Amino acid sequence: MFPYALPLSGLPNGASAGLDLTADFAPLLWGMCFLLGVSALGLAVATGIHDTWWAQRKAKKAAARLAPLPEAA
Repeated sequence: MFPYALPLSGLPNGASAGLDLTADFAPLLWGMCFLLGVSALGLAVATGIHDTWWAQRKAKKAAARLAPLPEAA
C-alpha cells in the first residue's frame, strides 16, 4: 500500500527507516513473558504444596481422633 515506511516523528523519510522499535523492545517483551510464565508455575507449585500440607494435617487429626477407646469394665 505504502512504498515506504511512514516516519514516526519529524525526521526525514530516509533518515531512520521508519523507526522500527521491534528489535529494541523484543528483549523486554520476551522477559515479561518469561516472568509471567515463571510466576504462573510458581503459583501452581505453591498451591500444590499448600494443598498437600493441608491434606496431611487433616489426616493426622483424623488418625488422632480414631484412637481406640479403653475397654469398659
